[in-house]
Amino acid sequence: MTFNKNSAHCTPSYIHNNENKPFVIGADVISYLTGIKHPMIMVDRIINYGSDPLSLIAERYVSANEPAFVGHFPNLRLWPGIYTLEGLRQACYILQILHKLEEADLLKNLLELHKRQILRPHINHDLCNNVIDYLKNSKMADPDLFSVRIKLLEPVFAGSLVIYHCVKINNDPHRFSVDAVVEERVIAKGEIIQPFNVGS
Repeated sequence: MTFNKNSAHCTPSYIHNNENKPFVIGADVISYLTGIKHPMIMVDRIINYGSDPLSLIAERYVSANEPAFVGHFPNLRLWPGIYTLEGLRQACYILQILHKLEEADLLKNLLELHKRQILRPHINHDLCNNVIDYLKNSKMADPDLFSVRIKLLEPVFAGSLVIYHCVKINNDPHRFSVDAVVEERVIAKGEIIQPFNVGS
């Protein structure tokens, strides 16, 4: 990964696996990882993961049919800023889970599970079941307490693709530099401190 010194924004140049394929996982696998369900899941897809430094790029498409737009606001579909903050927080949580899976040598299993969820042929089901069992037996509780120091810089409207970037700061396992981008415009930027409970 390469980083802008003034931002958590990272260039998606990191290829995680040995087969020179991008690290991508979709919404169904993210549900396995987090246990967070619609409508509160704010991450649709992971498009990159790096371990040196520990970093993540994720996406959230803001549909015109989001439940929040019923009242926020009539005739002006303005994405609530708290949802952008929650999306960044969830991305940091997913980053910690992926790091734990990497330590257990299960990232290849997770990628295989993604292939199964999008109905690709020739799936190794043993790899899929191994990572599902690991997730079921591990303590990966979504933390209730966290500190957010993030500035919302620009509004987000229906039809936007929000890209989240998060990177662990130095050697602090609970502190992350984050930003959110829409059409190359930084719409939120700051830090998240979150005491994760991610373990076996």
